[in-house]
Amino acid sequence: MNVELKIEKTAFGGDGIGFVDGKTCFVEGALPGELVIARIIQDKKSFLKAKTVKVVEFSSFRVEPPCRYVNVCGGCQYQHSAYEEELRIKESQTREMLMRNLDLPETVIKPIRRSSRDYGYRRSVTLHRTSSDNSRPQALGFFARDNQNVVAVDGCLLADERLSVLFKSKFKLKKGVDKVTFKVSEKGEIVSDQEELFIRVHLCGEPLLVHSKGFFQNNLFVTELLARQAGEWVRQVAPDAFFDLFAGVGTFTFLSAKNTPRLVCIEESMAAVQALRMNAAERGLKIEAIQGRVEKVFPAMWTKENPQKAMVCMDPPRQGLEKGLAVFFSEPRPGLAALIYISCDLATLTRDLKIILEKGRYEVVEAAPFDMFPRTSHIETAVFLRPLK
Repeated sequence: MNVELKIEKTAFGGDGIGFVDGKTCFVEGALPGELVIARIIQDKKSFLKAKTVKVVEFSSFRVEPPCRYVNVCGGCQYQHSAYEEELRIKESQTREMLMRNLDLPETVIKPIRRSSRDYGYRRSVTLHRTSSDNSRPQALGFFARDNQNVVAVDGCLLADERLSVLFKSKFKLKKGVDKVTFKVSEKGEIVSDQEELFIRVHLCGEPLLVHSKGFFQNNLFVTELLARQAGEWVRQVAPDAFFDLFAGVGTFTFLSAKNTPRLVCIEESMAAVQALRMNAAERGLKIEAIQGRVEKVFPAMWTKENPQKAMVCMDPPRQGLEKGLAVFFSEPRPGLAALIYISCDLATLTRDLKIILEKGRYEVVEAAPFDMFPRTSHIETAVFLRPLK
């Protein structure tokens, strides 16, 4: 069934929001202010989902998507929007989410920081098998919009151009392996997570070693902005100890807090810890690099030591914190001078902060969104908290 409706705003995930007979309708491919004809593809009890069939009244921010896979690949949600409008939408979404769920005043939420590139910024890509046949080299691709099938592609406009060779090659994946992640170094070397190799990248003028199997941020331009913001908060606090949780290769330790007297990094991935220790050795920095699960290691360490004037920075994976760790931070921690929470998922960020803030022991000083993932619906957010006096 086709319907005509006016788009009022953009939902998390990039769909336009309109109403059909009073029922919320999420419309793929529509922008705020547009009048569209949309085809209903799902009719649920409390909402509808639809796809744009025709735009009757165009937004002045609508542009022609440059990628020919945009309607089938599930990676991009904003290619049909001018970049300035995408930034406005993401900042608005961040403000709405944090103000509504955490009752934050609008003044603590900073303007979104833009990426210097909205295409060609990804320094790594994860490609998935397009066939279950293990007997021959496989074409690889990205998940489709249904998040189930895989679309074989011959290029990705978000990827660093030096990764373009991957889309024209065939790879024989190991039996039982359905995906492979590739990274590109400063010098153009490409490595995969099927190898045991180190590559070097540069951030804020600092060389960092990254392991082929370890996580590292995709957008180096925005990672630099994020590290500088974290460094500004560290300078405000001037802590005696800096705890970097989910530390990866030590990005925030080395770029934001290296002058702190005591540096502690906790990271589960052994590959990342190897790179972290090598980075510390290259700088002659004494760092306590601990391999283990943050949720298990950190609370026990803190309880045993009771550090004074310590600052904690945590950058967990997309699923956020285990509830027990969020509850740990909600309890009185006299030596905790400040907390930085960095997240790539607003839903899990607000969920965790709600627990941390529920007993009224902390206040959010600043929340800063960053467009780490242009053309996608994801938003990176860094939140700076201090104990209430």
